[in-house]
Amino acid sequence: MYNYSQISHVHFEPTQRCQAACPMCDRTNNSHIKNAEISINQFKQIINSDFVKQLRSFLMCGNHGDPMIAKDTLEMYKWLRYNNEKLHLQMTTNGGGRSDDWWKSLAEIFGEHGKVSFSVDGLEDTNHLYRVNVDWKRVENSMDVFTQAGGKGVWVFLIFEHNEHQVEEAERMAKLFGLEFVRKKSGRWVQSYKNKKVDKKITIKGKEIKPPTEPKHQNKSVNRYDKLIKSHGTFQEYLDKTKIKCKSIDTKEIYISAEGLVTPCCWTAGNLYKVYEKIGQNQIWSYIDDVKNINVLYKPLNEIIEGNFFKKIEQSWNLSSCTQGKSKVCAEKCGTGFDAFGDQWK
Repeated sequence: MYNYSQISHVHFEPTQRCQAACPMCDRTNNSHIKNAEISINQFKQIINSDFVKQLRSFLMCGNHGDPMIAKDTLEMYKWLRYNNEKLHLQMTTNGGGRSDDWWKSLAEIFGEHGKVSFSVDGLEDTNHLYRVNVDWKRVENSMDVFTQAGGKGVWVFLIFEHNEHQVEEAERMAKLFGLEFVRKKSGRWVQSYKNKKVDKKITIKGKEIKPPTEPKHQNKSVNRYDKLIKSHGTFQEYLDKTKIKCKSIDTKEIYISAEGLVTPCCWTAGNLYKVYEKIGQNQIWSYIDDVKNINVLYKPLNEIIEGNFFKKIEQSWNLSSCTQGKSKVCAEKCGTGFDAFGDQWK
């Protein structure tokens, strides 16, 4: 797939903790998530100074947690900046926490080579409908303090039926904060475990979340889903036949979870702990001989990247079908005929 010396981008999850309960998040109501977190001492061993120097960018986000919540996030960023002054630092967060001093420190560490993505899906009367348990006043304050301290950021607005009327107003507000503004068109209306398209999600508070009604706010791949099914018969048939063009190979990226698990991307890691499956049931486990062999707290990072797990995933792409071992998650996310992820930004 690639070797250790080629890695230039890291997607890192410092914690599985989060105060939110977003209905499309794998963390919500997931009994497999145990709130794991990487300490600063572990981080320095995992991401040693020599490795930091070879990197071009470092993103803290993750599948289950919010980096803002992690105890040692600032110390981790300080370590990265100390060892690579030009490393592009990134963080994705709901923004609903931390003190003013914390956000000022983050802005100082990031400097000219960094950006925070604030995932804010509406205004005061709507953001909480999807970002359940996230306090608007704290979000607003975080964005304001961070940018006033010189931080560079972007407001990423996930569009739904209940907030699509506020997109333009939010964009104007972002400009007042000094933030870029991005309209995000979710591709999660196609559910991989059911291989079908859905038209709503239910929050933990019993409210319905629906996709946007205006075509300009809709994900093009999701809208092409019916045509894809007509062409292939079923979504599974498409997954069996599609060629795979791995996004992580293109970007020379790896993903490290808050448990220390190392995978090519967040999607492969995310399939380890699906709320609707028992641990070990998902296909991705079939490529793992021993979970400690992909855990950087037990095995050196270079050995994991160049080890059997990464090789087995790549080798699976040439198999005839997913039932024969072709990676289903790779076909879903990096198949050449359906890219709901990429179309989120178009």
